[in-house]
Amino acid sequence: MKFYNEVRNRLSIRACGFDYVFQYLRTIDNPVIVETGCARKEDNYEGDGMSSLLFDAYINEYGGSFYTVDISEESINFCKSKMSNKSSITCGDSILYLKKLNEKFQSEDKKIDLLYLDSFDAPRNNPQQLWESQEHHFFEFITILPSLKKGALVCVDDNWTENGRPAGKSRLLLKYMNKINNPPALNAYQIFWIWLG
Repeated sequence: MKFYNEVRNRLSIRACGFDYVFQYLRTIDNPVIVETGCARKEDNYEGDGMSSLLFDAYINEYGGSFYTVDISEESINFCKSKMSNKSSITCGDSILYLKKLNEKFQSEDKKIDLLYLDSFDAPRNNPQQLWESQEHHFFEFITILPSLKKGALVCVDDNWTENGRPAGKSRLLLKYMNKINNPPALNAYQIFWIWLG
């Protein structure tokens, strides 16, 4: 993947996660990729990962479809200025967006191959906002769940631990996945599951 190879060394703690993502995507013809929380500023590969630009570049090189949503008009405008018209870029609340997208996919018998959840900032020094972010990401997953393909890759960014316990954006979803015996496939700064259905 030409674009990815050019920026990989700038991805810092997310490099191993994106390696995993793109190795997985290469096994699928024309993958359907859905993301919440889009790229928001120039060259912020180390800070945010710039996943929107990576996914857009991927479908332009290998085929597929990419959908991203963000509540920030500024972030959406940034993505529109950097990405191709092959990607769907929407401004709005991610949960409401995913509800409509799920209905659309259900009517078209379309399934998601990669779900990448990275909306709602989760500052470590703000426990209330961190909790709301964890809750929001869990709600996103539940909302779009019917459109997940069995074997789909599910990811949550900004995954970390405190005192050996999960504490990042993924905390509630990780707890749920463990309850249903669907353990992580990769647990790093981005956490991944293969959805067992």
